[in-house]
Amino acid sequence: MEDTPRRLQTRMGKLLGGQPAPAGLTLVTECPPFPQGGTEAIAQWLERNPDARMVVIDVFAKMRGPAPAGVSAYDADYVAVGYAKRLADHYGVAVVLVHHVRKAGAEDFLTEVSGTNGIAGAADATLVLKRARRQADGILHVTGRDVDEAEYALSFQAASGAWHLLDGPVTDHTVSDTRATILRYVRAHPGAKPKDMAGELPNVDLDTVRRTCNRMADAGQLTKDPGGRYYPDTDTRTQDAQEVSALSGCPGTASDLREHPGQSELELSGLSGADEAEGENE
Repeated sequence: MEDTPRRLQTRMGKLLGGQPAPAGLTLVTECPPFPQGGTEAIAQWLERNPDARMVVIDVFAKMRGPAPAGVSAYDADYVAVGYAKRLADHYGVAVVLVHHVRKAGAEDFLTEVSGTNGIAGAADATLVLKRARRQADGILHVTGRDVDEAEYALSFQAASGAWHLLDGPVTDHTVSDTRATILRYVRAHPGAKPKDMAGELPNVDLDTVRRTCNRMADAGQLTKDPGGRYYPDTDTRTQDAQEVSALSGCPGTASDLREHPGQSELELSGLSGADEAEGENE
């Protein structure tokens, strides 16, 4: 909703590496807000495309429309997201709302979502992508009704314009090189002592390894036994989330959800059909 067709075509070419776009892809650069016909427009598109599995709205602010009169900010946010949720529930598709975060950081990533808690409260799942300061380009925070709360380290590949999942837990990518090496070694060798780890850090002296291990134990990144042996901290949520949690499955077909087609005659403007897409590429 913030880009021109030409800019979308350029970006799509970069993402696809010159390969043709999926046949089922539809791009729209104009649509009325949800309460002013946008809901009906999307519903009619879903009726015409029964195999559609996802609708991405970028950005949410362009579609939310004015707040209802006489309601609180929380209720207004909840109602705005509710339009998308009703479409998702009725048609059995994913509706992804791209939204902004606040500039100021916070301990709870949900409070960084721009607006009130009504936005996250109405959505089935909330994903917040934050830039990290050290090795990882970003940390993806995930929570929701049907997913386990988790964090994932991501790296941005400028050449393809895509984010890639990094191996290992987030802590491996948000701590210093020395701590990351110690973490990996202790996971592979539970019960290791600092002198065992020193071989993995040829440029760090043994005293520094000992001090770093002690600080990591104080920070909860490692567990130390009375004999001076170190073990990985298996109680953190990042250790329990090695794999991306799967969203609850949607039904393979949504025919039972399509018994009541949209009644409005409003059509989406600028839908890119197959013939139009070929003309654009030429």
